[in-house]
Amino acid sequence: MKIDKIKPVFSDDRGDIYDILTDESIQHVGLFTIAKNAVRGKHFHKEQKQYTFVKKGCIKVKIKNLLEKNSNVEEMQLKEMDMILFPSYCYHEITGISDSECLVLTSRTRKDNSYEEDTYRVSDIESFKLN
Repeated sequence: MKIDKIKPVFSDDRGDIYDILTDESIQHVGLFTIAKNAVRGKHFHKEQKQYTFVKKGCIKVKIKNLLEKNSNVEEMQLKEMDMILFPSYCYHEITGISDSECLVLTSRTRKDNSYEEDTYRVSDIESFKLN
């Protein structure tokens, strides 16, 4: 899994313009905050893919590709202006290294109960097996 560093596509004396995402079908854009040492996520989605963009602060992500039988759990640190894609069947867990703010952009809506219908919580990723 790779981390993308979002850089300005245009800069002048007025400021910078950043293209966060291009050529994607996004059904939901949200913002979440996470306190230092707090943990969010600990789940995966069967249909949805999710981009997480660090607007402020620093987070640690723990991920695992559940479609690869022998995949390992990976950990990465994301800083401001970093973005990562969690594809479907990718377990993701986020820990605040500092108080942080992140944008989340998803391919499915959160309208009604759509989010919960495609969210599969995992209490212990080290022993979890996909059926």
